[in-house]
Amino acid sequence: MKAGLLKKISLALGLVLWVTGSVCASPADEEGANKANNNLVKVLVIGLHDNVESNYFPGSMITEETGIPTDSIDYTYNQIIAKNIIASNKNKKYQFVTPEKAAAISSLLDKIRLEGEEEERYADLSQVDDNRYEQLIKDTDSDYVLFLNQHYLKWQEKPLRTLFHITSYSLFDKNQKEVTRGNNYFTSMNLESKDKLSKDSWKSSSKIVSTIVKSLSK
Repeated sequence: MKAGLLKKISLALGLVLWVTGSVCASPADEEGANKANNNLVKVLVIGLHDNVESNYFPGSMITEETGIPTDSIDYTYNQIIAKNIIASNKNKKYQFVTPEKAAAISSLLDKIRLEGEEEERYADLSQVDDNRYEQLIKDTDSDYVLFLNQHYLKWQEKPLRTLFHITSYSLFDKNQKEVTRGNNYFTSMNLESKDKLSKDSWKSSSKIVSTIVKSLSK
């Protein structure tokens, strides 16, 4: 009788210890996680204001063809590309994120100008206050800022009727210095709905991530 009781107590104690050991992380585990987080390179992805342009389609036509409200065209394009960039990143050394409080960075974005023509337009931060940019980096705990400069809808009649969806981007470091810039695109026959746009822009968004990671890994 006593032997049976002792056996049950022993089994119960063993179960408690096993569960406790599984749930509670050891100091070594926590230290390892902290080191991993400290080594993580954080890239903040921000889309500029009013940054959807076209050589053919006015905003009203974009709305008519896609169902996207005219006053949220730029927001929708920025959101889709940013989400695809974040989701397509497979490199664990880098983390791509969007601002939690978009309204807080509105005044900074208003100071950014685009230089260049058509699809080759890139962010100019010369009018952005250094302290304001520094505060953005601090508030978001970011190492770099990736600006989605413009989404250019370039319509081509010949040799084939094609619509190029071109996203230009600029990457800046903590000191407001440009690290790299570029653009990537995908094509379609017509303007696309939000869901179709999200699906078809995945590959080009992934290429942007690959280019950024490659540039930062040098």
